[in-house]
Order: sequence, then C-alpha cells, then structure tokens
Amino acid sequence: MSKLSKQDKIDIYNNWKNYNISANQAAKEYGANRANLFYLITLIERHGIEILDTGYTNYSVEFKEKAIRRVLFNHEAANQVSLELGLSSRGMIYNWIRKYKEDGYNVINHKKGRPAHEEQRQTDSRASKANKGPQTEELKTYCRERICKKIERLSLTKNQRPTAQEIVSVVTQLRQELHVTVSFVLDTINSNPDLPHYHAVVITTH
Repeated sequence: MSKLSKQDKIDIYNNWKNYNISANQAAKEYGANRANLFYLITLIERHGIEILDTGYTNYSVEFKEKAIRRVLFNHEAANQVSLELGLSSRGMIYNWIRKYKEDGYNVINHKKGRPAHEEQRQTDSRASKANKGPQTEELKTYCRERICKKIERLSLTKNQRPTAQEIVSVVTQLRQELHVTVSFVLDTINSNPDLPHYHAVVITTH
C-alpha cells in the first residue's frame, strides 16, 4: 500500500462507497493488490478517513503480544484482529507472528540501525531460544496442534502410507515454521493416537 498516496486511498474508498467501484476494479486501475485494497476499504469503513492520518506507530511489546495471542491461541482471524486494532496494513500482524516464532516465542521490538555486534548477539540469542523450543504449556499446545494438522493433511492427501522422504520433508517444514526441535515434532506425532500410520516411524536427521 506504500505506493498509494493518501489521496489515492481516499479516492479508492469514495469510489467504492459512492460509485460501486469494487476493490478488484480499483486494483486494476492502480496496479495494486486486490486483497490489500479490500482491507483498506474495510479499515476506512470501520475507523473513518481519519485513520489515514495515523503516522508511524512504535507498538509496545505488550500490544504486539496481545494481538499475536489472539490469532495463535484464541484462533481469531488475523485480518479481523488487524482491522479491530486499526493496523495500517494487513501484513503487519503476520510479520509480528513470524518474528515472534523466530525469537523463540518472545516479542522483541527491533530497533532500526542496530550496531552489527548487537544484531549478531540478538541473532545468536534467537537461535538459542528456538533450539530450546516453546517454553510454556500454552505454546507447546499451539505447536502440537499445528504439527497434528500438518500431518493429518499429509495423511488425507495420500491413498497409501507416505514415504519416509515425504515425512522427513514435512518434519523439516514444521521445524522451520515453529522453530522447534526434531524430537519435539516426532514426539508429538508418535504420541498422537489419531495418527496411527506414524507410530512406528523413526526419522534420523543430520
């Protein structure tokens, strides 16, 4: 949305409101993403044109954590949470969630222009936390739910038992998504009674 001026955004909303110009039509005219324009229109409809006057906001750790938890643990739709909070972009909350996982399930405000040695220290710290895996039962439950859903989808799309290579691929994807250890993924898979095909699977990773 950054390439659209404030006046562009106002025109898009007014055209939608008064002349039935859809987000899809506006997307073609302005060369913008249709989903982003639909979010923009809904945002203005809910909060008014003055929402466009909101400048850069440095959201607090507490604010971000509450938003993240609503999506991950309360299972609220990310777009709806973003709209309710008046976030300028629908992608903001997804970025917060991604960084939350990368930082070992901690919310950290990343400052611009951080010195190189401090950035490396933070990177090492994130890697250390991620290797330990989720530290609270709430986070462990969330990760287990994501793992089981991923494995269930693999089972449903196969007419026969998945190969070891396919299972390894899914385990790798889960590790990257959730920043957990191989052992955590495998323990979750093999302890779930609803996933009988995987109880005897032994995966060795190097």
